[in-house]
Amino acid sequence: MSAAARAKPAARPSALAVFTARAEARALLWQAGEFDLHEAVDELQAAAERAGLVALLGQDAVQEIISKAFGVV
Repeated sequence: MSAAARAKPAARPSALAVFTARAEARALLWQAGEFDLHEAVDELQAAAERAGLVALLGQDAVQEIISKAFGVV
């Protein structure tokens, strides 16, 4: 058996890590003019709800993640 076959599959990133990365990516796309602000943020809010992050973390924490991502750009 080869080393690649014996290797364990990589762990899946958490929903929080994926959401944070999406927020950062959408902020960059907003900065580049690909989205207007409402379009960028509304999709992130919907994604947070679908992933269960609003229920898990609360709305304030979700908004803080979004705010931090857009505040950097």
